[in-house]
Amino acid sequence: MDYFISYTGADLAWAEWIAWQLEATGHTTLIQAWDFGPGAHFVTEMHRASQAAERTIAVLSTAYQRSDHAEAEWQAAWGANPSGEMRRLLVFRVEDCDRPRLLRQLVTVDLFGLDHDAARDQLLAATANQRRKPAKSPAFPAISTEPGGSVAPPRFPSSRPPGAVRVGDADPRRLGVHPAISVAGVPDDAPPEYVLRDVDTAEFGVRARLRAAAGRGGFVLLVGGSSVGKTRCAYEALGALPADWWLVHPAGPREVAALVGRVPGRTVVWLDEIQRHLDGENGLTGGTVRALLAAPGPVVIVGTLWPGRYATYTALPSGGADPRAREREVLDLADVVRVAPDFSAAEQTRAEKAAAGDRRLRVALDSRGYGLTQTLAAAPHLVARWDDAKTAHPYAWAVLTAALDAARLGALRAPLPADLLRRAAVDYCTPRQQAEAPAGWFEQALDYATRTLHGATAALTPVASGSMGQVAGYTVADYLFQHVTAVRRFDRVPASTWSALVEHVNDAADCTRLADSALARLLYGIAIPLYRTAADAGDIHASARLADVLAERRDLDGLRRRADTGDSFAAHTLDRLFVDDLVERGDLDELRRRPHLDLGYAMRRLADVLAERGDLDELRRRADTGDPFAAQQLTDVLAEEDFDELCRQARSGNNPYAAMSLAKINIDHYDRYDDDTLRAFIEGMGDGHALLLLRRRTINRIDDLDELRRWTDDGNTYAAQRLADVLAERGDLDELRRWVDAGYLYVGERLASLLAKRGGSVEADRLRRFGFNPDGSIASGSQ
Repeated sequence: MDYFISYTGADLAWAEWIAWQLEATGHTTLIQAWDFGPGAHFVTEMHRASQAAERTIAVLSTAYQRSDHAEAEWQAAWGANPSGEMRRLLVFRVEDCDRPRLLRQLVTVDLFGLDHDAARDQLLAATANQRRKPAKSPAFPAISTEPGGSVAPPRFPSSRPPGAVRVGDADPRRLGVHPAISVAGVPDDAPPEYVLRDVDTAEFGVRARLRAAAGRGGFVLLVGGSSVGKTRCAYEALGALPADWWLVHPAGPREVAALVGRVPGRTVVWLDEIQRHLDGENGLTGGTVRALLAAPGPVVIVGTLWPGRYATYTALPSGGADPRAREREVLDLADVVRVAPDFSAAEQTRAEKAAAGDRRLRVALDSRGYGLTQTLAAAPHLVARWDDAKTAHPYAWAVLTAALDAARLGALRAPLPADLLRRAAVDYCTPRQQAEAPAGWFEQALDYATRTLHGATAALTPVASGSMGQVAGYTVADYLFQHVTAVRRFDRVPASTWSALVEHVNDAADCTRLADSALARLLYGIAIPLYRTAADAGDIHASARLADVLAERRDLDGLRRRADTGDSFAAHTLDRLFVDDLVERGDLDELRRRPHLDLGYAMRRLADVLAERGDLDELRRRADTGDPFAAQQLTDVLAEEDFDELCRQARSGNNPYAAMSLAKINIDHYDRYDDDTLRAFIEGMGDGHALLLLRRRTINRIDDLDELRRWTDDGNTYAAQRLADVLAERGDLDELRRWVDAGYLYVGERLASLLAKRGGSVEADRLRRFGFNPDGSIASGSQ
C-alpha cells in the first residue's frame, strides 16, 4: 500500500478528495472512511495501516492537531524516519493553521486557497517527489512600494471641503457598510475579505463607471436589495480612484446643496441610501446634482438605492399629477449599476476561495437560506432582535427562544410546527405572564419573530407546506442559532419544550439528535420515546442507543418487546445481559460453549474472567486461535509478570496491544522526567501511542478548573473527564449539575458518585437508573 491517509472527522471531505486523486493516478491508499468496515477494531486497524503503508499523509488542520488519535498516527510515521530522507510522512495543510513543533521541520504543502486543478497539481507534485522548478522564468523582483508595482506619487495639496476625508482614509463603517457577524478570534472592527462581484469588473460595471466619471465627473448609482452588498461594493470600487481624492459624506439634502461652489475637483460625494436625500419637500434636486457635476474639476457622486424605491421614483405617471418628478429628474442623471441579490457561480467560487482565509466568510457560506452578503450584514440585528424581545416582547422572546433551544438540541432538519412552538413557549414565561397572555399572543409573537431585518433575514423563517398560503413550520436563522447555542449553553431547557418535542417531532434524524441531547442530560424519560420514534422509522443508531438505555434502566420487558418485533439491538442486549449473568454465577462452561453470543461479547467476558484467575495457558491458547480479547488480556498480564515476553511481542509487530502496553510502561518508568524531556524522548522513538497516553496523563495532572474548562471548551474529552473528576473531588454538586445541563455525558456518573458519597445512595441509584425529570428532580421508575 502506498499511502495511509491520516485525518480527523472534520476534514473527511479533504481526506476523501486526496485519496481519490491519488488512486486516480494509480496509487493505492488506505482511508478509514472507505476501508474500516463495521465492527472493525479501530486501534488494530490503525496499527496495521501505519505499519503497512509506505507513506502517511497527514491532513493538517486545527481540528487535526486537537485529535489524540491523529497525533499518534503522524508521530508513528515521523518516528519511523525522523531525518525525513525516506519521506515517510507528507503533510498537507487544508486551512491556515500552525504546525506542531516537530512538523515545522518538514516541508508542508498548502492545498487551501486554490482551485481544484491547482490543488491537484500541488498534491501530485508533492507525492511524485519531483523538483518544483517553474515552467516559466520568474518575474524580475523589482523594488515597489505599491501592489501595482509603481511608486505612489505625492498627494496634490488642495483645499479641503467641509467634513471631507481622503478617499484612501475613508472608514467603510462610517460610509454605511453594515457591521459583520462576530466570530471568536476575529476583530470586529476589520471588515471581512471582499469577494469580487461580477459587476465590479464588467465592461459597464461599477469600477468602469467610476473610472469614467473620474475623468469628466459623473453620478454612479448602485441599485440592489437590502444587504446584497451595494455599499461595500461601492466602497471597494473607490480603489479605482486615486487615494488623495477628497470624500464628503453629507448628512442630508441641505448639506448636499451647501456643497455647490465649495467643492474642488477630485472629490467624491457619498450618498449611500440616497432615498434619505430624495424624500421630503426639501429633497435633493436635479439642479443641485448638475451644479456639483459642473465643478471646475471632476466630481463623482456615488449613491445606492433599493430596486423597489428606484422603480417607484422613476415610474412615469399615468396621467394628472406627477408627484415623483423631482426624484425622477435626479435619478435620470445617474449611470445605474445593478447589484444582483444572489452570487453567480463565478462569485461563489471566489467566495469559497476567500473563505479559506476568512472565518466570517466561512460561517456565512455555511449558513442556509440567505446570501453571503445578507447573512454577513444582518446577523448583528438578529441578535439584537432576540435580546430586545425579552423585555419589550416577552411572548415573542418565549416563542423564539423555544425554537432556538429546539434547534440547538437537534431539531434541525424538519421545520418546527406552529403547534410545537405554541406549547414549548409556555415555560419561558413567568406565571404572571402566562396568566395575563392576551388573545392572539402567539400570532403576535410569530409576527415579531418572522419580521425580515434589513431586507435579508429573519429570526424565524416560515417554510412552505407545498400548498398556497400554508406554512409547514419554521426554521431559525443560522447565525442566531450559533449565538444562542453559546449564550444558553448552561441554561436548562424547560419541560414544556421537551414535552413539545416528544409530541410533535417525527423526523427520524431529528428525533435521534434530540434523544442524544436528552440522554447526555440524563433525561432518560425523554430520550426513550424519541429513540423509539426514530428506531421505528429505521434509524439504526437510535435502535442501538434505545437498547442501551433500556438495559441501564434494567427494563427487561421493554427489551423483550422490542426484540419480539425484530429489533436486533434489543436481542443482542438481552444476550449481553445473559452473559453478564453467567459471569456473575461463574458458569464458564456455558461461556465457552457460546463464544459468539452477542457478537463476541461472551469471548470478551470470558477473557476477563480468565485474566482475573491468572489462567495464562487458556489465554495463550485462545489468543493463538485469533481471539483478540484473550490477546489483549494476555498482554496486560505479561506487562506485570513477563516483561521480556511483552517486549518480544511488541517488536514482532503482531500484537498491537503489546506495543501500546509497552509504551505505557515506558511512560511510567520515566515518570521522574519533566514532561518536555519525556515528550522529546518518545518523539525520538516515534511511538505515537505513547504520546496519546502521555497527553492523557498530562491533562490528568491539571487541577486548575479554568484551564480544564478551556480544554473542555476546545472539545478535549480527557479534559472533560478530568474536569468532572476535579469537581467531584471538591464536592461541587452545583457545577457538576450545570455541566450535565450542558450535555456532557462524562459528568453524570461523577454526580451520582458524589451523591452517594454524601449519603444519598438511594438517590444515586435512582439517578443512575432513571436520570432526571425535565424540571431537575431525580426521576423514579414510575415516571
